[in-house]
Amino acid sequence: MGWFRRSRTAPPPAEPARPEPEPEHALVAVPPASPELVRTERALQMLATQSAQLHASIVQLEHRVDSMSETLLGQIDRPSYDDMVEARLQTAKVAAELSRLEINIAARIDAVRADVVGAPAEIDLRHATPADTGW
Repeated sequence: MGWFRRSRTAPPPAEPARPEPEPEHALVAVPPASPELVRTERALQMLATQSAQLHASIVQLEHRVDSMSETLLGQIDRPSYDDMVEARLQTAKVAAELSRLEINIAARIDAVRADVVGAPAEIDLRHATPADTGW
């Protein structure tokens, strides 16, 4: 026996001022008229069962993937406190070395500037400057 959705309309309203109620929908048993209808109904039932099984399998796979990803995330090496201290110490050493180099270069520039200021005015330093400065 097949089940088809048929609409039943409500009786006309007694008062014309009220809005019309929407028709009620209910499942009505309809006897199968032909063997094709029975086969179609069985095929639909099989498809519904198989889709429910597929849905259950997909949900199970999603749970497995989630649990595996959480496990893998737990195995990733994260930096420890000692690693962070070591990186900060190395950064401080590099900054100190750069400061020392800056002071040395500034002292050399001051020494060259003092020598140039004490030299006679006719000295041309253009041959000693790089060509890309535009002198």
